[in-house]
Amino acid sequence: MQKRELARAYIPRQPYVRLFPLREALMRGTIFPNLYMPYREKDR
Repeated sequence: MQKRELARAYIPRQPYVRLFPLREALMRGTIFPNLYMPYREKDR
């Protein structure tokens, strides 16, 4: 068999700016504000 590379992980650096308060982080699903990207509903 030929030696092949199947995948390569790419992990960008995460700047540490500030944190959400714990209660808000639980509601948003992340403690890092710059990772918070809510889904938007499609226009009807």
